[in-house]
Amino acid sequence: MIEYRILHTMAELEEAVDVQLAVWKMNPRNTVPAALMHVFTGNRGLVMGAYDGEAMVGVLVSLPANPGDEWILWSHMTGVHPNYQGRRIGIELKLRQRRWALENGYRMIRWTSDPLQRGNANFNLGLLGREASLYIDTYHVNFYGDMDDDINRGMPSDRIEAIWRIDQPSLHAPRLKSVTALLYANGSCEPVLSDQCGQWDEPAYTAAVPHDLDGLRRESMPTLLAWRLALREVLQAAFANGYAAVNFVNDDSGCAYYLTRREDLV
Repeated sequence: MIEYRILHTMAELEEAVDVQLAVWKMNPRNTVPAALMHVFTGNRGLVMGAYDGEAMVGVLVSLPANPGDEWILWSHMTGVHPNYQGRRIGIELKLRQRRWALENGYRMIRWTSDPLQRGNANFNLGLLGREASLYIDTYHVNFYGDMDDDINRGMPSDRIEAIWRIDQPSLHAPRLKSVTALLYANGSCEPVLSDQCGQWDEPAYTAAVPHDLDGLRRESMPTLLAWRLALREVLQAAFANGYAAVNFVNDDSGCAYYLTRREDLV
């Protein structure tokens, strides 16, 4: 049985660094060091570990931030050891984070994710979005600069920013049966921009992501870069024209962000 613990001691936090290295295969200088996590835990931040027995197999790191009119909880990273992925450990870490945040006076949690990552999009919009209001309407170009890890190496580190209003109801609603695709894949799995881009007169749109990102990374970095730039163009334009991503389509029809007008959000 997996147990979840709030981390406090330096020994626990050093183990959390080891989990970061195992999850992201990153350069050690890019981890969140134990000393910094220790500061977070003493200043309204939350660092949590998932344990199988005494072995830490997942980690969540979050800290207080004030980007505007209120203090929020900024969720810097959530990761699960490769040997334990697919067992709902990540979702449980986030649900416990939400519960802790509400108990400690927060109403909003925010974080960034790679817009090309189908798993992240489904996790955020599809799963967490069921629990409380979650939407995305901000796109950051090359947010972290060049990154030297197995997931991000060789690509601009573009990120989208999730806003999780943890005290508000889910924005999920029945999807429209006919929705225009702003971005889709052709028969060669290359990105194609729709000629509907730029009209912005429909209640909803979709923007696809590649189904096999790892395969593209192995076989065709130029195609992967083309997807990065195409999705950047579409999402930036959609957000600038008053749309937000509120769900993620992940079924036989494909994998895509589901975008609706911000003014229609309740």
